[in-house]
Amino acid sequence: MKSIKDKTEQILQAAVKIFINKGLQATTQEISKEADVAEVTLFRKFSTKQNLFKTVIKNVLEKQFNSKVMQLADQGDTEEFLKGTIDNRLKTLSKNAPLVKMLISESLKGNLSSDIDFPVIIHAQLKKALDYHFTQKNQKVDTELCARQLVGIFLSHIIIPNESPYYKLNDEDKEALVNKYVKSLITLL
Repeated sequence: MKSIKDKTEQILQAAVKIFINKGLQATTQEISKEADVAEVTLFRKFSTKQNLFKTVIKNVLEKQFNSKVMQLADQGDTEEFLKGTIDNRLKTLSKNAPLVKMLISESLKGNLSSDIDFPVIIHAQLKKALDYHFTQKNQKVDTELCARQLVGIFLSHIIIPNESPYYKLNDEDKEALVNKYVKSLITLL
């Protein structure tokens, strides 16, 4: 017999799969079928489809997108900080492209609350790290503009994908791409 924790994880995994394909248009019947649980079990655990969606997204954001950008912000060299940040975010986003596309779609439709609005979260994380980095260096930088530029880079890799996702590129190609982005960002500073 499965534990409550196992059953909850089973539901969350099934919900991610269904939400990626259908967004918030997914039905609880589809999710319960995929999870191999009774629909009433979903409602007992999450009360509404929106609560399930929110739980799923928060869970994924914590596991997949919990950023090490703040750790990178401690880097004294700005170019190294930007290189590490760009590489880290592009790897994570490209590995999770279907989920990111669904989150962007739901965000554009206005279906996400501020605590799970993916583009807003990414921007806020980057702005916080940039503010921290440049405060440590006693440098005045338009971190809002820089964060927006970074978000644009990251989301462009999802919305306008390359022939090969970033995470599948060889190290040399990743480095060349990251260096191009860093050069363009440095001109803003």
